[in-house]
Amino acid sequence: MSNPVIISNLSFNYPGRGGRLFESVNLTLHPGWTAFAGANGSGKSTLADLIAGVLAADSGTIRHSGQVCLCTQVFGGIEVDDYQYLYDYSSDSVRLRRLLALDEEMFERAGTLSGGERKRLQLYLALSRSPSVLILDEPTNHLDARSKNIILSALYGYDGVGILISHDRAFMDSLARRTIIFSCEGADRPVQLDDIPLPASAAFSEREERRASILSRRAALAGNLASLGRAESGLEERIRASSSRMSKRGIDVRDHDAKGKIDAARLTGKDRRDGDRKKALESRMDDVRKRLDSLGEVRLRKSGLSAPSFSSLHSALHIPPTDIAAGSYTLHVAMMDFPPASRTRIDGDNGAGKTLLVKHLVSAARERWGDAAVAYIRQEYSPDDEALICSRYYELDDAGRGCVVSDLYRLGSDPASFLSGNGISPGELRKLDYLLSVRSAPALLVMDEPTNHLDITSVMALEQMLSSSGLTLILVSHDAAFSTRLCDRKVEVVRNGSTGEARLC
Repeated sequence: MSNPVIISNLSFNYPGRGGRLFESVNLTLHPGWTAFAGANGSGKSTLADLIAGVLAADSGTIRHSGQVCLCTQVFGGIEVDDYQYLYDYSSDSVRLRRLLALDEEMFERAGTLSGGERKRLQLYLALSRSPSVLILDEPTNHLDARSKNIILSALYGYDGVGILISHDRAFMDSLARRTIIFSCEGADRPVQLDDIPLPASAAFSEREERRASILSRRAALAGNLASLGRAESGLEERIRASSSRMSKRGIDVRDHDAKGKIDAARLTGKDRRDGDRKKALESRMDDVRKRLDSLGEVRLRKSGLSAPSFSSLHSALHIPPTDIAAGSYTLHVAMMDFPPASRTRIDGDNGAGKTLLVKHLVSAARERWGDAAVAYIRQEYSPDDEALICSRYYELDDAGRGCVVSDLYRLGSDPASFLSGNGISPGELRKLDYLLSVRSAPALLVMDEPTNHLDITSVMALEQMLSSSGLTLILVSHDAAFSTRLCDRKVEVVRNGSTGEARLC
């Protein structure tokens, strides 16, 4: 078994960033799988690069033994020193190739492999080196269920220190029993790490419970502090009044009786009691402030859409049996209905025709109810699509743009990222298209891989937004956790050579 990775007092920053990205991080990663989860730009890949030696820390140390293998999001291809592993016929290598469904013919055409095949080849080359530390950065991007299961079967047997960076909760939950959640509340603040010994889905729930508890405790302490402040103000009034009463100023020099009473009060300490109480209150207030500071700042994003944005289907969408042709491939679509408020996912391997079916359903729905009644969030966008989506945003009035910006923030975005005029990322474009599309209160929402390019926090925010609405939904997604949480009906698309079938299960 491998030794742990020990990170001590690690600090790191990129040039030009306001504050340090990492500040005095202490972390020990033991053998077994740990998930790194959080928003894009929160430092997950940066910490992985620091562990792998791709980046050098500004200060602190990272200690580990043996080799570190980093599988990046994009496989760079076969290198010269990889061939010793490609044609290794030892029993372990043969078993690993069989486990990953690889053969020599695939090595010869490495440049034309599918995304799933390239990812399996990358993983084989990494595992063949028997690394003590294996880092996987988004290993399931654009992979279908079959490819994910093949990869999982190979990773279950890895006994070193495994680090998994992914937005796919189902994949992380299948592998990792510890989750480190990365969050950054501003460019001038260091990343906060929440180390939770639970799979990712449960870890995010646990973190939200912890944050809610902190907010509740902060509210209680703030209320206590306000109460103490009012009591202090009251004592200050009494002290001022007492000071006025204890003053001999204004008393006739011959009024010895009045002066004697004041001297007696001073002698017995009556003039000091409120002052002592005030000091005690100030001490208690200092203690409450320290307890507030120790809890730290916590901010919870609002969830849901800022306004209701869906209307209802008044009747089911009925799809009669038909055949859809695309080149030499023909997909037979069995009769199916999509009732009002139903939520249906479309499952199938890559290349089976899911997008082909989705476009047919969108066309049938628009023919029946009109374009405005159907919101279609497509899988990929062209430059013309991007220009059209952005123009739709700028055509809104101030109030409309304000609602969209508010909802972008609820979806885990910093709206300034595209309002700055420096372009818009694919993930932000997808969110913007969704929010603009639902402003017309469509009756049917069709989404083709809506979680592509989204980080896990954005995916969870979108899931919460959709689950709280009474919409009719048709969904295609490789994210099993996302689709199964939202949908209770399934259409299965199966390909067999040049023909395929789509059927409601």
